[in-house]
Amino acid sequence: MSNPNLLPDVMPLRDALRGLRHALRRGGETLLDVMPVGSLPRPAAELAGVVLREVGEIAKGVNDVASGFARFALKANDKQPEALQKLTAKQGAEDAFAQSIYAAVQSVLRRLNAPSAYVSETAARAVFLGLTQDQRLGSDAGIAADLSLALRDAKVLRGVSAEDAAHVPGNSLENTSIFAVMLWLQSNRNEAEDEAALFSATDLAVALASEADAAFRAHDRKRLEALYAEFASHV
Repeated sequence: MSNPNLLPDVMPLRDALRGLRHALRRGGETLLDVMPVGSLPRPAAELAGVVLREVGEIAKGVNDVASGFARFALKANDKQPEALQKLTAKQGAEDAFAQSIYAAVQSVLRRLNAPSAYVSETAARAVFLGLTQDQRLGSDAGIAADLSLALRDAKVLRGVSAEDAAHVPGNSLENTSIFAVMLWLQSNRNEAEDEAALFSATDLAVALASEADAAFRAHDRKRLEALYAEFASHV
């Protein structure tokens, strides 16, 4: 029987394939358009063409295993999501957290009509693992503020075009998306309300975009914590 601890880490591979897919979508061209396959000898060119086409199809069709908000990561039971404090105190919850962040940010981006930005699941996992013990023991609003700034610093959202950014006041798409997801994670919701709660959090984040963006840009943890403490219950 194989040792599960020796299995390869698939999360960076998923991120790499998503990055390739993002590049393909953003450029509006295939790898065959930009790779100098035609300059190779015929046998090598034919083989390279097959490989590149296969890689392109994998990148375009890679399965988003984090779909559906990865609800298993956020729930203590079938009815009620966990508080951030309980979630971040769990051992081994980093993969589930990263998958949840990926899926939730993707949903927020679609809500904001900016689905082409790239979300790094690996960066989200690193942020979770980087929380200190003191941070994990804080209030939900305090944990959300720490996670928000860390996710922004880790560039969990990348490749934002000017056109995408323009959908949010102040071109603050990255900060607004993170703020929306953190509002959602703190909301009092059940499984049936997950999607509606995320949409509500997104709309609220857009309304608060200027204020939240100012806190992000100033790296003002206390201001972010105060915003979460005031508005999370409105989701």
